[in-house]
Amino acid sequence: MQTIYTQNVNELDGILYQDIKDILKDKIQLENVLFTTKIIFVDNSELVEFMNKLMAFGYEDMALDYAENIYGKLVVDFSKLRYENKIK
Repeated sequence: MQTIYTQNVNELDGILYQDIKDILKDKIQLENVLFTTKIIFVDNSELVEFMNKLMAFGYEDMALDYAENIYGKLVVDFSKLRYENKIK
């Protein structure tokens, strides 16, 4: 089984998080990406940052789904997850 570290990113069917993170400034832009694109994370900090964005825009359940689906597959420092007031 290949991992993102051994597989060429160009072979993956998706978009790198680093290429889209700056456009995810509001809930509508986030929804457009979520429901149309597979997002590829190349390190844990990107995943944690994305999960924080999900929670900030009211997608706490989806952030939890991400955490549950990767549990045991990756080593992620979830201590950097934070839940603050939602961005309006």
